[in-house]
Amino acid sequence: MTLCGTAFLPIWHDVDAEMEAEFNQWHTVEHMPERLDTPGIVIGRRYADPAAPLYRYFTLYEAVSFDVFASEGYYATANARSEWTQRVHPHFQNFKRAPCHLVMTRGRGIGGGLATIRINFAPQDHSTYETSISPISPKDKFNLVVRPLVEAITEMDFITSVHAGITAPVARSPLSQQSLSLRPNAMAFDAVLMIEGISRTAVKNALPAIENLLQNEKEAIQSYETGTYDLAYMISSQAGW
Repeated sequence: MTLCGTAFLPIWHDVDAEMEAEFNQWHTVEHMPERLDTPGIVIGRRYADPAAPLYRYFTLYEAVSFDVFASEGYYATANARSEWTQRVHPHFQNFKRAPCHLVMTRGRGIGGGLATIRINFAPQDHSTYETSISPISPKDKFNLVVRPLVEAITEMDFITSVHAGITAPVARSPLSQQSLSLRPNAMAFDAVLMIEGISRTAVKNALPAIENLLQNEKEAIQSYETGTYDLAYMISSQAGW
């Protein structure tokens, strides 16, 4: 299967060592089930790389549409934080998240390993255009290259699926000023590639070739950050799993 719906929310972070065990219990028992009770969120996944120097955890929520991330159901949970949530949240570090429109998705199934690539677009260059011609926007430049990128990565050995999304703002903020989404630079990226494979070793081995493809698209991609993860837990809004 490819990603479900037309939008997704990717989240990267670390957790203070003394809270790590409690975080995993809270996230599995309370937080992910709460999110999956939100109408329109259909699948949640948590990934981990305990040895990573940064961003040891990655969480993915798949949604039927981008509007879900500004919905009453979504903000009911965000604005009514439980005592357990309030105890765990201060121990999050290096928090990154931004809801995304799904642009491309190819492949089938859920891979045991995942690579994530946070992308920053190349800035708009006005110098090579006549004043009467509108320059191509950074987002449109990325859209021009993302399809061949996704299709080339999908053909690599042991890669099961590839997904691409572009971030967009939500015209709504949580009531709590302690919300993780309000942390400085939490949304400081433009696009995301997610590459699934049969194992974390498989996606890690594919990264050099993937990075070579990205570096050939300097007109669209200014910089990127990668991470690789093992699937730790997955939950669905469908009955029974």
